[in-house]
Amino acid sequence: MNKLIPLLIGCIFLFLTSSCKQEVNTEEDPRGVALVTVDLSESRSGKLSEFFEQEINYIWLEDKLDEAQLNAGLQQILFHGDKIYTLDIYGCKCITIFKMAGKYLGKIAAYGEGPGEYLDFDALAVVNEELVLLGVYPRKIMWFSLEGEFLRELILKDHFGPGVFSEFDNRYYLYKPARNPGDFFIKSLDENFQDTISFLPFYAERLESEMSGRNYFQKSKQHLYFGMTFHDTIYQFQDQQMLPMFTFDYGNYDQDLEELKGLEIRDRIKLMNGQAKLYFRGRYHVSEKQLYTILLFEKKFYNLFYDRQNLQSHVIEGELTNDLDGGFEPPAIIYSFEQGKIGVKINGKELYQLLVEKKKQLGKEEFENWAKGKGRDFARTALAAKDSENPVLIVYKLK
Repeated sequence: MNKLIPLLIGCIFLFLTSSCKQEVNTEEDPRGVALVTVDLSESRSGKLSEFFEQEINYIWLEDKLDEAQLNAGLQQILFHGDKIYTLDIYGCKCITIFKMAGKYLGKIAAYGEGPGEYLDFDALAVVNEELVLLGVYPRKIMWFSLEGEFLRELILKDHFGPGVFSEFDNRYYLYKPARNPGDFFIKSLDENFQDTISFLPFYAERLESEMSGRNYFQKSKQHLYFGMTFHDTIYQFQDQQMLPMFTFDYGNYDQDLEELKGLEIRDRIKLMNGQAKLYFRGRYHVSEKQLYTILLFEKKFYNLFYDRQNLQSHVIEGELTNDLDGGFEPPAIIYSFEQGKIGVKINGKELYQLLVEKKKQLGKEEFENWAKGKGRDFARTALAAKDSENPVLIVYKLK
C-alpha cells in the first residue's frame, strides 16, 4: 500500500473535488466484445476437469483458539503472500488473519466511532504491502499493516461502497449505487488521490441493481473487470477506459427486465428467487481463457463457462462432478481468493460427514485406497477439522 506523505493530508477531499475529474460514458464502445450465447436446451452435466486444473487445495481455518472462531457468513476471503484474510461484515465486523496453512494469527477488530475505528466496511485490498480497508463508514479509507496494526486513515467527503486496487494501472476503483441523473456507479482514483475518473452513468429508464456490489469487480492475471446485476455486459478497464468485453444473449430464455422494474422491491425479490428467467446476477470469475458465471432459471440452477479461445459456451445444469479427487462436488463457485484461484467454503463438520458417506459408498478396502491416493488431501483435512464449525476452504485453479 501507498505510504501517504504529509502533502496528501491537505488533499483529504481532493478525489471528489479535483478539477481533473473526467466523466466517461463507455456503453457505446463495441470494440472487442465477445457474445456469450446461452441456450438451456443444450445444457448438460459437467466435470471439474473440463474447467479447472488438476490440483485442489484444502485449507482448514483452525479454531483451536476461541478468538479464531468465524461467523458463518464471510463476505470476502483474500489470499496474499503467506496469509489469508477473512472479512465478516455483518457479524463481528472484523477481519481475521490466518497463515496460509490455516493457523490463526490475529484479527482487526476496531469497531467504534473514533480515529482508527469504523462502524462498517465493505472490502479489503492489498497495496504496497499494506492492507487498505474500503467502503468504511464513517467516510474514510483506513490503512493497516499486513499483521493488522492500524497505520493511518484518510477522511473522505462522500461515502463509497466496496472497491479494489488495480495493480495493472495503480488505481483504486470504488463502487457506489447511483440513483439520480448525473451520478456514476464507479469512481477511479490514482494511488496518490490526485485525480478522479467517473465511469458508468445512471440512466433512469434502466433497471439498476440494489445489490451490495461486493462481487462486481473481478481480476484475471492481466486485467480488472466489472459486471453488475441486471446489466448484460461485463467490462474491462484498460488505458483509463471501461471497454465492454462480454455481452450475454439469452435468446428465448431472457428475463424481461421491464417486468422486474415495474414491481415493488419485495415482489421483485420474490420473482427473482422463484420464477424469473435468465439475467446476469453479478457474480462471476474470469481468467484469460475462461469466463464463469452463475445462472438461475425458474428455480433451476446452472453453471456457465465461456471458452474465450474457442468462443464456446458450456451450460452445466446442477453441480459439477468432481472427477479430480472424487470428493466434494460444488454446486457453484462463490469466492475469488486471488487471481486465478477461486472456490468455496464448507465447515469442518460437514466436510467430515461427506468423508463418512464416502466410506459407506466405497466400502472399506476401496475407501482406504482412495484415502491414500487421490482423496488424500480431502480425507486428511476432513479428519483434522471433523469437530470444527470453522470453514475449510476448497481452492480450485480456473484454466
